[in-house]
Amino acid sequence: MMKYLFEQALSINAPWFIAKINFDDQKGRLDIHLDFARGSHFADKDGRLCPVHDTVNKTWRHLNFFQHECYLHARIPHIKCDNGSVKLITPDWSGKLSGFTLLFEALLLQLAISMPVSKVSQLVG
Repeated sequence: MMKYLFEQALSINAPWFIAKINFDDQKGRLDIHLDFARGSHFADKDGRLCPVHDTVNKTWRHLNFFQHECYLHARIPHIKCDNGSVKLITPDWSGKLSGFTLLFEALLLQLAISMPVSKVSQLVG
């Protein structure tokens, strides 16, 4: 039930799924581990489905879960394209900046409009 709730809240769609959730009240941290099913294919920039070549582990800071910091973790696939090239996919939740989700980046930008960047940094850690 809890995994389903977070999949819905984060708009996680197949082939992605939540593999594990770790909540540490003492550290004030929620870690959500995402994965994909073995044999999954992912679209290249032209929309063609390509097989997974290998993966790289990545972590993104996400919006807080109430007062707790939230991080998404996933092994992100490199896909083997029809022309033989290997490309790293960009998951839907990934922002433009390294290490932040798209929603967390949007929050930072909204805060930066109304306060100095140093204050934003203090606020979000």
